[in-house]
Amino acid sequence: MISTKPGIYAKIIFILLIIGFLIFPTSVFYGSYNKIFENSNTDNSFKIVVYKTEVYNLFSLYKFLRGENYFFVIYDKCGNVAFKPYLWFGMDSSVAYGGFHFSKNDKNTLFFPTNDGVDSIELVSNTSACP
Repeated sequence: MISTKPGIYAKIIFILLIIGFLIFPTSVFYGSYNKIFENSNTDNSFKIVVYKTEVYNLFSLYKFLRGENYFFVIYDKCGNVAFKPYLWFGMDSSVAYGGFHFSKNDKNTLFFPTNDGVDSIELVSNTSACP
């Protein structure tokens, strides 16, 4: 009969937590402490906020060394997250300040810079009243 020691499970869990921390995405923790700037569309139905990530693990150090330590979040008029790029998205400072703008014809289409050029997204307006 093979017996396992109870401490082996604690070691496995500890190792998994360390591995998870090392590759944890950099855009999970954000708030007013790392907000760089914000911009709103003409009718204030959407607000774009650009954040700068902090170096707190190996993955964030890798992103920092590549210069991809900025990301953005789009909020609707009620302050809810309307759009957030995928967790490992990052852009450099020249791209972050390069120009987010809404279409003049369709106020719900946002053009945003990426490291590979310009991308766009069609946002859905929140028509309900805010709580």
